[in-house]
Amino acid sequence: SVTNMSFMFSGAELFNLVNQAALKAAVDGLKNVGMAAFEHAKDKIMMGAERQSAIISPENMKLTAFHEAGHALVAIKTDGSDPVHKATIMPRGRALGMVMQLPDGDQTSQSFKEMLARMDICMGGRVAEELIYGAENVTSGAVGDFQQATRLARAMITKYGYSDKVGPIFLDDRDKLSGETSKQVDEEVNRLLSESYDRAKSLLLKHRKDLDIIANGLVEYETLSGGEIVDLLNGKKPNMKGVRSQRPSRATQEIPLRKSKSKGSTLDSLAPSY
Repeated sequence: SVTNMSFMFSGAELFNLVNQAALKAAVDGLKNVGMAAFEHAKDKIMMGAERQSAIISPENMKLTAFHEAGHALVAIKTDGSDPVHKATIMPRGRALGMVMQLPDGDQTSQSFKEMLARMDICMGGRVAEELIYGAENVTSGAVGDFQQATRLARAMITKYGYSDKVGPIFLDDRDKLSGETSKQVDEEVNRLLSESYDRAKSLLLKHRKDLDIIANGLVEYETLSGGEIVDLLNGKKPNMKGVRSQRPSRATQEIPLRKSKSKGSTLDSLAPSY
């Protein structure tokens, strides 16, 4: 599973976050609530509590590790992708593993390149399973990834005008499409998904050794930050003593601030000027 953490907490959610972090710090016997406690609380709220009692066979754990490594490696190596925040094979909720990404600031829109990158990352898990275990042994674990990629591809064709064949048109899901238009939409969606799968496969074949490194790291450590994944790829093992690194796979891009035009205002605004 792969998720993009472009979210905003409400006041009540922030209260819950702080409360959960304080509880975690208390259970661990800490005097202060540090970043590790907040990370634990955030993960619990967003992904559900860890299922530490889940009985996972070593072989399934390894398969999950390669699946998540596929997501992570495609994210790290694809231009237009958001930084990887964390990869884990600790079961949470219904998911056996997850890769989380952090956006560069508040996102209100995405470019064509960024959407293609998003689809490629979704495909990375299934492609990794296929490369390691063969097409006849891939699992149903990619269902959520395919759902996410298909919804994005359909939106690109029917809402964002990214198809020369269908044209720059907005087609609502409730619109009654003609047989020919419906066929064109389906063909274009299938084309985007097939091309995305092929790009992910080409990338993972090119970086096959890196896929092994990330998967083996997940089996050994269960959870890795984006920065720790990059360290592993560079031959450096993560520091398991003390506070773990929480840095992403790359620094988020600095978004320039512009001065508010209101008289007497000293506030900066992140809103883009058009």
